Amino acid sequence: MATEGLAAVWTGPGRKFELRRYPVLPPRPGEVLLRMVRSGICGTDVHIHAGRLSLPGNRFILGHEFVGRVEALGRGSRRDGLGSPLRPGDIVIACVAKPCGKCFNCRRGETASCLRFGVTYLRDPDRAPHFFGGFAEWLHSPAGNLVRVPDGLAIDAVAAFPCAGPTAIRAFDFAGNLQRGEVVVVQGTGPLGLFAVAWAAKAGCAVAAIGSGRQPGRLELARRLGARLVFDFRKTEPGARLKAVRGLAARLRRGDGADVVLEASGAPQAVPEGLGLVRTRGRYIVPGQYSSSGPVEIQPQTITFKAVRIVGSGQYKLADAGAYLRFLASDRRLQKIFADCITHRYPVARVGEAMEATESGGAVKVVLDGGNG
Repeated sequence: MATEGLAAVWTGPGRKFELRRYPVLPPRPGEVLLRMVRSGICGTDVHIHAGRLSLPGNRFILGHEFVGRVEALGRGSRRDGLGSPLRPGDIVIACVAKPCGKCFNCRRGETASCLRFGVTYLRDPDRAPHFFGGFAEWLHSPAGNLVRVPDGLAIDAVAAFPCAGPTAIRAFDFAGNLQRGEVVVVQGTGPLGLFAVAWAAKAGCAVAAIGSGRQPGRLELARRLGARLVFDFRKTEPGARLKAVRGLAARLRRGDGADVVLEASGAPQAVPEGLGLVRTRGRYIVPGQYSSSGPVEIQPQTITFKAVRIVGSGQYKLADAGAYLRFLASDRRLQKIFADCITHRYPVARVGEAMEATESGGAVKVVLDGGNG
C-alpha cells in the first residue's frame, strides 16, 4: 500500500486548488480506507468552487462521487450501509450524506430531507487521517456510507451517474414513480437529465428530452438512452416543442400534455416552459437545484387551473444508490451507454482542468481517473 497520496484541497471560491500530499494511514474503527478508481465532477462542485453555493469553512477536499476499491477495513467495518459484506478488493460507491437520524423528518424515515443534514468531507485535511473528500487518490469513509458495487458491473458505467442516478430515483419516488405508457419530458441533458431519460424509458414511458446542441453528444446519448423526441432548445422554439409534446400525448391518449416533466437544466426559463408542457393533473419535478440561477417568473393560475403537482427533491437515500446499481445490473446495453457518457478524464493533479471542462458545458461527464480500474 502506498505511504502517501495526493489531494486537491479547496481553499475558497475562485481560488486554485492546492495540491497536497498526505500520509496514507490505516482506517480507524468504523471506517474503511479506499483507493480512488474514479471520482466524478458534479455541477454542485462547480457551484461551490465558484461561490454560488456556500458551505461552512474554506479549506476542505471537495467531491462526492467517489468510486473506490477497498484497501483496508477498520475494526467494526465489515458491512456497507445496506448490510452487504465488505472485503479488501471490493468496489464501492462512497456517499457523503450525513442525516442526523433524530430530527422530525429522520424519525419518519425521510432521511433524504433531514433537517440537520451534513456531509462527511467538511473537515480540515491537515488533520489525520486527511483524506475526507472525493478529489483525492484515497478516501477514509464511514463503512455505513458505502454501497458495495456488485461484481461484474463496468466501473465506468457505475462512475457515470453515482450522484445524478440516485438523485433522479429519489425525485421520481417522491412524485409517485412512473407508470408504463406515461409521457415524460426531461428538461436538460446533463448527467441528471440523461439518467432520468434512461430511467423513464426503461419504465416503459414515452420520453422527450430538451437539451443543448452545444455538446451534440448529449443529444445523441439521449436518443440512445431511449428518448423518442429530442430537441435542441437553441434551434427549436418553445411553441414547436409544446406542439410536439402535446401531439405525442394525444397519440397515446394521455391528455393535454406530459404526465411528468422533470427539470434538470438549471435554467430559469425552463420552469415556465415546463409548467406549460405538463398535462392537467400532471407532475412537475424539480430535483437537485442547489444554487440560484436567477428568479423565475411564472403564472400561478397555470398551477391552479391545471391542478399541477410540483415536487421538489434534494438529497437521496443510501437505498437509492443501491437501486441505481440494480438498475445498471439489469441491462448490459445501458452499462455501455453509461460508460460512453464519460467524455473527459483527468488525474487528481489536473483537477482545475476537470472543473473547467465541467463548467464549460463541452463535456458530458468528467471524472478524475485513478488509473487502477
